Amino acid sequence: MRSFSAVVAVLLATLIAPFAIGATWVTARVDDRQEYVDTVGDLSGDPAVQDVLSTAAANAAVKALQRYVPVGLPGAVRDWAKAAAEKVVQGPAFPEFWRSANGQIHDQVVAILEDPNAPTDGAITVDASLLVAQVLLQLEDRGIPVSVIPKVSLTVPVASEAKVAQAGPIYRTADRVNRLLPIAWALLVVLALVVAHGWRGRVRTAGFALLGVGLAVVVLLVATDPLTTAVIDDADAKRRELLGVLLDAVVGSLQPYARGFLIAAPVGLVLVALSLLPRRTPSSAIRGAEDPLTP
Repeated sequence: MRSFSAVVAVLLATLIAPFAIGATWVTARVDDRQEYVDTVGDLSGDPAVQDVLSTAAANAAVKALQRYVPVGLPGAVRDWAKAAAEKVVQGPAFPEFWRSANGQIHDQVVAILEDPNAPTDGAITVDASLLVAQVLLQLEDRGIPVSVIPKVSLTVPVASEAKVAQAGPIYRTADRVNRLLPIAWALLVVLALVVAHGWRGRVRTAGFALLGVGLAVVVLLVATDPLTTAVIDDADAKRRELLGVLLDAVVGSLQPYARGFLIAAPVGLVLVALSLLPRRTPSSAIRGAEDPLTP
């Protein structure tokens, strides 16, 4: 009966393990603003990110010029604006802009997820006004009178607020239980160790519990790509490219995080193997005591 109870507790702990690992990842890498920004920070050099933002900044600059400088614009102004925008997003100041923009994205997303009454008729956006200003400054070097243009505001949509709000109920429920899942896993394992019979049973129980953690990691690694694809496919086609890059980075960070728990698998195998070592019978122990030199 005690062995059966230990088996049940280990099985329950194994079922909880993927969610427990996922919960610690959400708390460490997603909920934390700085960790999120660090996770997506290197994307400033991603060609897709640079293309989306440079195109938006160039178009906004040209639109502003056509409005405020309607006469005397050279025919190549659009090409000049695109070249200037590409230079801006490849410049040394762009990584810092990108990190700041993603801090704003994180604030917007969390605000919607946490508030059931948050507005859902707009979009999560990146404020790219600074990029437009830098593009216009470069066009000034070509003799275009950009000084007559007032400050140009530009927001680049990343995801619709309605799509984010759909995940709100799940997020708020998960947020309440995230801290409990690792504790629940640990309590089940402790319970299994307590009810297991003998030291071999406890060692074997600990081994199977750790193997369950390894199995949980495999489940998470297999589920990551389909989950990311499903979320991207559900996004607005106009925003899919930038959103896809961000999701790949954020959800992709789950894989290396989860792989850190794979160490549990070999440790579990060792413990199970130790528990299966043949027992020394009383007679063999006596013979060993009478003749310690006997091999």
